[in-house]
Amino acid sequence: MKKNLSWETHGFLQRYERQIVWIMKRSLFMFCILFLNFTAFAFSQKVTINLGSVTLHEALKEIGKKTNVDFFYSEEELDANRKVYVSFKDEDLSNVVSTLIGENFKLEKQGEGLYLIIPKEVSDFQDQFIVNGVVTDENNQPMPGVTIMVKGTRVGTSTDFDGKFRIRVAKENTLTLSFVGYLKQEIVIKDDKDLKIQLKPDVAELDAVVVTGIVERKKETFTGTVNTISGDEIREIGNLNIIESVKTLDPSFIVLENNLQGSNPNILPTIEVRGKTSISTDDLRDSYGADPNSPLFVLDGFETSLRRIMDLDMNRVASITILKDAASTSLYGSKAANGVVVVETKRPKEGKLQVNYIGDYNIQFPDLTDYNLMNAEEKLEFERLSGRWTSSFPELEYQIRMDTLYAEKLAEVRRGVNTYWLSEPTQTAISQKHSVYVSGGTDEIRFNTGVSYRAAEGVMKGSGRDTWNANVDLTYRKGKWNISNRLYLGGYDARESNYGSFRNFAEANPYYRKYDEFGEITRYFESVRVKDFYGFNVVNPLYYSTLNSKDETNNFNITNNFGINYDISSVLRFQGQVQLNKVIVDQEIFVDPEDPKFDDVNFFERGEYRRSQVNSFGYRANAGVVYHDLWGEKHMINGNVRFDIEEQNNEAYNTTTVGFPAGSNGNPGFAFSYKPDSKPGYDIRKYRRNNILGSVNYAYDNRFLLDATYRIDGSTAFGSNEKYSPFWSVGAGWNLHNEMKVKSDVLNLFRVRQTLGYTGNQNLGSIASTSIYTYLNRVNGFGTGLGLTTLANPDLEWQRTYTTNLGIDLAMFKNRFDAQFNIYTKKSEPLVVPVDLASSTGLVSYPLNVGRLDVNGLEVIAGYKVINDLENRITWRLRATAAMVNMEYGGFDNTLRSLNDQAVADGEESFLEDKPLNEESLRRYRDGYSPDDIWAVPSLGIDPASGREVFLKKNGQTTYEYDNDDAVVVGTSRPDVEGVISSYFNLKDFSFNLNVRYRFGGQNFNNALYQKVENISVRDITLNQDRRALYDRWQQPGDISQFKAIGLTGYTPISSRFVQDENVLIGESINVGYRASNKKWLSAIGIRTLRLNAYMNDIFRISSIQAERGIDYPFARSVSFSINAMF
Repeated sequence: MKKNLSWETHGFLQRYERQIVWIMKRSLFMFCILFLNFTAFAFSQKVTINLGSVTLHEALKEIGKKTNVDFFYSEEELDANRKVYVSFKDEDLSNVVSTLIGENFKLEKQGEGLYLIIPKEVSDFQDQFIVNGVVTDENNQPMPGVTIMVKGTRVGTSTDFDGKFRIRVAKENTLTLSFVGYLKQEIVIKDDKDLKIQLKPDVAELDAVVVTGIVERKKETFTGTVNTISGDEIREIGNLNIIESVKTLDPSFIVLENNLQGSNPNILPTIEVRGKTSISTDDLRDSYGADPNSPLFVLDGFETSLRRIMDLDMNRVASITILKDAASTSLYGSKAANGVVVVETKRPKEGKLQVNYIGDYNIQFPDLTDYNLMNAEEKLEFERLSGRWTSSFPELEYQIRMDTLYAEKLAEVRRGVNTYWLSEPTQTAISQKHSVYVSGGTDEIRFNTGVSYRAAEGVMKGSGRDTWNANVDLTYRKGKWNISNRLYLGGYDARESNYGSFRNFAEANPYYRKYDEFGEITRYFESVRVKDFYGFNVVNPLYYSTLNSKDETNNFNITNNFGINYDISSVLRFQGQVQLNKVIVDQEIFVDPEDPKFDDVNFFERGEYRRSQVNSFGYRANAGVVYHDLWGEKHMINGNVRFDIEEQNNEAYNTTTVGFPAGSNGNPGFAFSYKPDSKPGYDIRKYRRNNILGSVNYAYDNRFLLDATYRIDGSTAFGSNEKYSPFWSVGAGWNLHNEMKVKSDVLNLFRVRQTLGYTGNQNLGSIASTSIYTYLNRVNGFGTGLGLTTLANPDLEWQRTYTTNLGIDLAMFKNRFDAQFNIYTKKSEPLVVPVDLASSTGLVSYPLNVGRLDVNGLEVIAGYKVINDLENRITWRLRATAAMVNMEYGGFDNTLRSLNDQAVADGEESFLEDKPLNEESLRRYRDGYSPDDIWAVPSLGIDPASGREVFLKKNGQTTYEYDNDDAVVVGTSRPDVEGVISSYFNLKDFSFNLNVRYRFGGQNFNNALYQKVENISVRDITLNQDRRALYDRWQQPGDISQFKAIGLTGYTPISSRFVQDENVLIGESINVGYRASNKKWLSAIGIRTLRLNAYMNDIFRISSIQAERGIDYPFARSVSFSINAMF
């Protein structure tokens, strides 16, 4: 039979094609005989080529162009139109071509620059058979372009676009699989059964791919500063929520302690990534604005809320990537100044039906160790020394009355009354969560669906949070199309404790009994009189638990994400996404008319019912193209252009009714009226944003790196004359390890990066775009009047942050040691701040652009594998992180004097109204100082002679008189350095993980000293106090004491005596785990993989100071268990 012959010719050969055909046809048989056994030919030319999915004909043509080589083959024997995946780096030309042509053909040299592709002889296939297989990644996604070689030979192939391969082997042959970013794997062939091989990521390569939520970049060529955390790493820390785990794994991700709300499950945490960029005041936010210093959260490519991330089932998370510098965050432009947290959930997997069950069980114990309260005997003695039982009148009868009252209390103490009130409103909270996920599908259609439910109790009785989630994910892949749809439904029911504030129990006197002689909870303990003239009722804090008061919130949200990808060519892809989102939040607060707060209120106004509802609907859509190609052998280019639009519509309704009959359950139909001088409230806000983005990533020879991004954002949040603002970034890097001529086992990675650029902040809400009026409740001859409530500032500029970052990535000693160092600066200018207006305007404040905030910081992440015996599955890894941040205001001059004056007034108000000191009372907005600085008047201590405090004035003089103008910086609340030290040990199927947080060098304003050792008013004498108020206060001349005279009940101003150096160690996470897979005893009950974990979170805390924590809601220690079974 006559055969059709084909070859690719280049250079001079093109001019002599007919002659060559004549020679080749007549010489083919001779060449085959002469070179039949020639397999070890010199074919050592290196090739780097990345074409993606092309035909074999196109691949050989391009390879020929690059190498000046011609390939000769028969079109009847070799299917040159079949698709192959071409992606090779520094590979021998022989290996490249052999991989592409497949195991049925071999390559023989016919002369200089001319090679023959012919079928293998029958003898080559003796005792061989065909093996088919598929290669997937850790998420069971197909992996195209995986190189598969028969070990010890040049026979090989590569996987196609769907991860499939076909290769001829002999029994006991070993297949070697390799792919960038994954561990090399070897498979011994026993028979011709189909193979399904899953490659594992190479952690040593420091996360080969960076997921930004918009585009994916190779870590090796990306100049941005990012930290990618896998879902498994998050679940190794704990099973409480995502935020609690991430803060342990990244030093720049700081969760600030909420000393008022402690572990309240219904309170969102305050989060900072690399410090602050804004001034946070209520005047700068409408009811929909987020914390202006909180990072942006992105879930599966779309912006989302912190609440959604908190309630997300951790078991669905595939990875979390924290974007920190301009090169990585500028992709999000005006929303990225505080960093970006990108959360990717697991995608549908191909294969037979797979069922996962996860059960999480959590036990929380209230942490009350920081409370140092008096017992009954100590408290009564404190009252005696403070003069409570001393009459202020000279007549004896008054003193006899006081002595009688004291004797009654003393008798109770002698009878053993010593009530421990802290345990009354608290409980051992038990929570449980159950999740079931089902996934599977074919090459073309895959699905993943699941449900989860969590019932979580709080450590305060009656408080808790129940959340539920459901998802349906579908993916369709065929040819050039990839279509996906993700439907998410969720909700929660949150309830606050009906026991009231924990502070009430911490203040209750221990010499009071909980119940009366009939075993009933009384409304009041007694009506007391202090020094003959100050009388009031002392409420039994347990009484609040008997009322019908409630504070409940329920939420429902539904989100649908639709995405479509179309491969225009092997190097160009179209991407489009649309998100629809609906959220409904409904809150009811009812205060029982029997609440003691209504004792002095008109009968028809006792009891209060507040109802508020927020409905939000929004859409986001984007479309763009992504380009990826390798030019020549050394120029790799990635680029994308994208356009986004967004609209969010918020509608809020609220009303307050008062006056309820006794025993009412909060039905608003029983209310007597609306709250006086009020009416129902209704508010509609609409936000619109759009932007266009362009970015490019370039790498030369995998040595020199460049990233550039430019984005223009438009928003209705700022002035009407400033609707659009540009944001950009540039980054450069140098892979110094690739400059080495010879690869070294000592230095595996040495990359230097430098980035700079601008990002913005839109977390302030819609504060300036439109003036808002309201109808007045007065009518005149001209009709109903209007009142101005919000004055627009049409020239309000966007708040922009200029960021620079210098980073080093390092890996040494066969990747046993790895480290990342980053030095960065952030300059936010101009800030948006509220400035007081004249009272004649009828407005409280007006937003203006003024001042700046500079941030300088350093981050370090370092790890070392002490033991790395992968063969025996024994590893021990040590890891340490550290973060240092310094911030400074500038450009304010005297513009924010009103905010500074308010801080002073707030400090005095906390004493007069008996409230915990607001931390803002310690802050000042002054040039050259930090938002974390603690301002107070310097104190020289207590005068031993008089028991009075001695202050130091700015001119160096000493005085007994306090002057606010003498206040200076006496400390900073931010530690000098903060981080986590970790140890991870794995032995076969068992693992142990320990994470300890440290904070060194900061100061703390000890509110317990300020309000429970001093600042004890006449009324507060009747409440329980810190034991130091009895033992450490000045009592007589000559005493050397830290605190002033025990009998002084007046106001103590804020001074440096209450500021203490604080160093802290926290047992943030301890985990013990067991993993069993493909065990006979598991197979017997239908389980393929079983994972068991036990956790302890925040199990200990060691501090250099003793300060009360969890004022209104206590902190908690957690012990958790988790079971994960895959069927």
